[in-house]
Amino acid sequence: MVHREGTNKKLKILIVTVSTSRTVETDTSGENLKKEFIKDSHRVDKLVCKDDEEQIVNAYYSNRDHDVFIFVGGTGPSSKDVTVQALRKISEKEMVGFGELFRSESHERFAYLSNSTLFIKDSKQLYCIPGSPDATVLAHSIVDSIMGHLYHELTKE
Repeated sequence: MVHREGTNKKLKILIVTVSTSRTVETDTSGENLKKEFIKDSHRVDKLVCKDDEEQIVNAYYSNRDHDVFIFVGGTGPSSKDVTVQALRKISEKEMVGFGELFRSESHERFAYLSNSTLFIKDSKQLYCIPGSPDATVLAHSIVDSIMGHLYHELTKE
């Protein structure tokens, strides 16, 4: 089964790095992800917020003019990792298959400790991925291959 609808659509993407230690200047994972999506001709913005549920949710609500949100970090087992819990509270639907695909494609045991997932809210895509540089390379590959079709599905009448 091949789905091509929306695959050429240029989307507006917000990359949100969630971290207790990274700053705009030291955020290599988010910056590398931004560069990759810009190469694909998408419009990309980026910001950094703390591992704080209110800041994470506010990153979404303050930027609803974007089509796709990629939350980088805060998906691990630490008590400070709250990205998924914060976004689950506001989401309308969770697409757990994204996390399954991410973990399967990583070929790394520690990926199974990540709570990578995809939420849908107001016809927007909210991806949650680990903050490591290797994870962002894989995430770009997967997200880029599905987000256009998903955008089409979420916005068609």
